[in-house]
Amino acid sequence: MWLRRQGLDRPRRSSPLDPAAFVDHLERTGALQLDSVNVVDRAHYLTLWSRFGSYDRADVDRWVYGDRLAYEYWGHEASILPISHLPLGRRRMRRFPPESWSGRAWWSRYATSTASKRRVLRRLRAEGPLESVDFQPQPAEREEKTDSLAWRLKEDKRSLKLLWHDGRVAVAERRHFRCVYDLAERIYPEGSAATLAEYYDSWLLVGLSGCGIAPERHLVNYFTGPELNAAERRRTIARNLRRKRIVEVEVDGLKGPCYALPEHLDAIERLPDPEGTTLICPFDSLLWQRKRAAELLDFHYTIEIYVPAKKRRYGYYVLPILHDGRLVGRLDPKLHRDRSVLEIRALHFEPDFARTARFETALGDAVADLADFLGADDIVMPPNG
Repeated sequence: MWLRRQGLDRPRRSSPLDPAAFVDHLERTGALQLDSVNVVDRAHYLTLWSRFGSYDRADVDRWVYGDRLAYEYWGHEASILPISHLPLGRRRMRRFPPESWSGRAWWSRYATSTASKRRVLRRLRAEGPLESVDFQPQPAEREEKTDSLAWRLKEDKRSLKLLWHDGRVAVAERRHFRCVYDLAERIYPEGSAATLAEYYDSWLLVGLSGCGIAPERHLVNYFTGPELNAAERRRTIARNLRRKRIVEVEVDGLKGPCYALPEHLDAIERLPDPEGTTLICPFDSLLWQRKRAAELLDFHYTIEIYVPAKKRRYGYYVLPILHDGRLVGRLDPKLHRDRSVLEIRALHFEPDFARTARFETALGDAVADLADFLGADDIVMPPNG
């Protein structure tokens, strides 16, 4: 059920990535996480490739920033969300900053003045869409080397991001992955905000949409737009149980009560066994709750980007290998764009996994398809590959 909801229960390329499939993926999983790391490809592009194989990135950009089938906001970290979730986003915007941030030392240092926000909004209104790089010293100011000027410009850059959080500014497009901001009323369609109860419910309902069946601990940190404490999570679960929007179930071998949407359980007996081999992005929604991967798939995963090189066990940007519904190993890739080479620096397999000829062929196909998607002319495999 989990892999079905994630779109990972069938072979890659089973269906084309078109506007309907794109929106369906966002609706089922909740969001596509955005991340700036570009060792292989941007996270949202790679996440879609894992399911659909090679496609034209310009199509995705057009669906988000041209056709407005989706929008950028906070879902699981910064994310691309289906436009149907905009009322939920508006509720978070109205409640920004969260009460839990009040009095925090880091927030006191990061928050900006009303004057700074007004300066940013005036510039957007007068000049149109702007990037943070546009908040650099203007030609007439470049000789004015004062601390006050540097502070003002730095503060205005922060204000640009904070205005995005509170809904007065929106991401209009991206240029070379850099955000281009504009006034929200020029980007978002008209509409109302979700109620507070609907907003809290989204933590649970979006999480169950992406996970299928899950205990509370597997839903924590999946959809992070609503920041609910333990008591609020319990009340949200109880409210939705009373309304029969969710049901409580038991899963053999999994500790504690689990929850599911009733419509998902209706089809559970007819679900086929997962099949296919693909590579999973470190920021894929399948891995947003790593405790879930450990408990259900016996796969313990850590993103080692932030681990000092000498202490890394598997590599800098490791892609888990999904094969017939199991996470069976890890692959450490590096795209050398200057040489058009995809280098696989290391392969690691789970101790109990026996490699077969069928698996080797499937893994080779996945790596070749990834190279094609990345525009690499050559593939370099490790000695043990």
